[in-house]
Amino acid sequence: MAIYHCSVKVISRATGRSAVAAAAYRSGERLTDERLGKCHDYTRKSDIEYREIMAPDRTPDWMLDRAQLWNGVEAAERRKDAQLAREVEISLPRELDAEGRRALVETYVREQFVSQGMIADVSLHRGHSADGQEQPHAHVMLTMRDLTGEGFGKKNRDWNAAERLEGWRSAWADHANQALERAGCDERIDHRSLKDQREAARDRGDAEGQEDLGREPLGKVPLSAVAMERKGRSTERGDEQRGVQARNRERRELTQQLRELSARIADTMRGIGDKAKDIAQGLRDRLSAAWGSQDQADDRSAAERIAEATAQRGERDRDTPEPGSAAARIASRMSGKGGGSDHDQAERDRERIRDRDRDRGRER
Repeated sequence: MAIYHCSVKVISRATGRSAVAAAAYRSGERLTDERLGKCHDYTRKSDIEYREIMAPDRTPDWMLDRAQLWNGVEAAERRKDAQLAREVEISLPRELDAEGRRALVETYVREQFVSQGMIADVSLHRGHSADGQEQPHAHVMLTMRDLTGEGFGKKNRDWNAAERLEGWRSAWADHANQALERAGCDERIDHRSLKDQREAARDRGDAEGQEDLGREPLGKVPLSAVAMERKGRSTERGDEQRGVQARNRERRELTQQLRELSARIADTMRGIGDKAKDIAQGLRDRLSAAWGSQDQADDRSAAERIAEATAQRGERDRDTPEPGSAAARIASRMSGKGGGSDHDQAERDRERIRDRDRDRGRER
């Protein structure tokens, strides 16, 4: 699992540190601190994966030599509490191979530091975490003074701004995630705290994201404890981290099981719903067919009555006396006494059919 770690700190003479000694340890080389006359030999280190000095264009050639570079830094500082170098330490994704990790670090360092005028001494270590797994990481030592034509100029205070630090941390997450995506990995890292990430997930309504971010944060294990763990000796901090990892692993497994169960329940309910819809549609079709048969029978009966009434009206028209004649007056009196005729029934049938058709139109 890819993890986020990007820390920035200053190597200071006030704490008894030496830029030459730090560079020797990180690069796994033998360097002599000319100011103190002390040799630092770390050539036996076996976890050095890659080392390189990256510098802006027109950097003097002597600054591309590690020993000369950091002895030059020491010589440029006069104060006993001088800040000698800035160091960026970053965890590299396990999901990337050695070449992928190197390309990732080079791109990040070039864009964020070298382009701003800093010289970067880059060392990639394979390393191991407290749980014994490989934990590749990089150390990037950075100069703190502007470059002149032949050496160092004044300290660049702009590089100390808090906004710079936040930008470097955010940029590392962006670069690493792009590299993971190119490698076809689904893992992603985030420079924000778990709390901030959970709040962001809540604000966008991402309940699943909130669950995933509910894990316990891993505490930092000191290098001394890591060294003891690598020798097979358990440490309190190492045990604590293993406990957190075990609980987070159990949480992920239970959460995944719950999601799978919820998905199966949802599929089952969808299946039941689809079957119920099919049954209901079948009933509607049968009911419609039944009503259709009855309507057809009623229509046939009405049509027969209308046809009969029409025929009778034709005969009656032929026998109808002239208006005003005695026969017409007699016929009028007789029709007033009757209870209705076939013609009237036919008219009622027509009206009923028209009403029914209007009702069906409204339903549709």
